[in-house]
Amino acid sequence: MSRVRLPALRKGLAGRLQVSGLLTASGLGVALPTLFWNHPVSFFLFAVPGAALVSAGMLLYLWSVATRGE
Repeated sequence: MSRVRLPALRKGLAGRLQVSGLLTASGLGVALPTLFWNHPVSFFLFAVPGAALVSAGMLLYLWSVATRGE
């Protein structure tokens, strides 16, 4: 049986930008279904994990750009 190999994360600025993109995309992936679900729990799924992942991705992006020389 063959294994599926995931691409390795890069090091340095490119790696941090890749992780920040993954965090932001996963946050949007969590938030998107809540737009079509009419239930009080959908707000909590939007606000807690969705907003937290998007915020973490944005903060990591800003931190990566600000400290790119290090």
